[in-house]
Amino acid sequence: MIILSQKQSNNINLLKGVSILLVLFIHANIKDAIPNLDDKSALGMWTQVVTRILVDNAVPMFFLVSGFLFFLRPGSIIEKWEKRVKTLLIPYILWCIVGFIIPFILQEVLGLAHLFSGNSLKKIADFETLDYIKMFWNIRNGAPILSTMWFLRDLIVIIMLTPAIRLLVKTMKWSFPLLLICVYLFYSFNVTGMSSSTLFWFGMGSWFAIKGKNLFAWIECFNGNLLLVVWISTLITTIISFYYDWHYETVHAIFGIIHFVAIYKCVSVISISGIQWLTAVSTASFFIYAFHEPWMGYVLKISYKALHPSGLILYIAPFILVAFATAYSYAAYALLKRYAPRLLNLLTGARSK
Repeated sequence: MIILSQKQSNNINLLKGVSILLVLFIHANIKDAIPNLDDKSALGMWTQVVTRILVDNAVPMFFLVSGFLFFLRPGSIIEKWEKRVKTLLIPYILWCIVGFIIPFILQEVLGLAHLFSGNSLKKIADFETLDYIKMFWNIRNGAPILSTMWFLRDLIVIIMLTPAIRLLVKTMKWSFPLLLICVYLFYSFNVTGMSSSTLFWFGMGSWFAIKGKNLFAWIECFNGNLLLVVWISTLITTIISFYYDWHYETVHAIFGIIHFVAIYKCVSVISISGIQWLTAVSTASFFIYAFHEPWMGYVLKISYKALHPSGLILYIAPFILVAFATAYSYAAYALLKRYAPRLLNLLTGARSK
């Protein structure tokens, strides 16, 4: 059985904080407000690096940690499923309902439906009976009504497959991670509720835990200087592959693995100094993940239409948006924790305790 040190437990918690900040950068993509932006222009390349290449493995890291922690402690899978009803299923349903209430108020109560034309979500007034069911699964470009909930939906789906994952790990042994790598790099797929990325990252986390291998202790033993050289080399290769349209998806997937190792290595170093603000963000990471949208998307599009930013502002816009989204999300978290702790516990699966 794997015994995590206190430092490793703290590092994993901080990793959640780093991951949610990376998620915010994904949603700070100014291409959503400037759809005709040339990908190969200076601004287009900068945006690709900052809001895609460097941050696209944010959610996969959550899957890896989830798979690792699911099998970390021995116990009945049924009991673990029962626990996740409270920590995953109930918050998922509640946040999907919140995702319906927000546009309903804006469109039907405040009369702002005209502002939602061309949106990936149909107007609430056009909802049919089936849409009230689909909003919990797939109603807007493959996502639930609150689009960020696709991660929780896919996590619930793959957790239902954990008996099969455990069986395959025990019977296939080393062939299991090799199979995951092959599918991830060369036979990628993405259907509602499951993708090759989800399968790879959750599966690899599960494999390490089931085999009794401490993934995080293994990363901590890496030579930092060598890792830095490999990270820089693969980052440059990924940027070049995007610019020249040369096997970008595969190269980016390989970089994502190395990037995760580098991120955890950095976290294990900086955790020694005890960064209080990152610890606070980590504690509130689930709430920030669930709460920051759709507000962040509204702010991005409205600010661009109202302010017409240009020049240097467009280059620093993702950082401004991430800082703003973190601030208002954490403020909402702090208010709920003080004045409505029971509601916060329901919304976060008791993660606020």
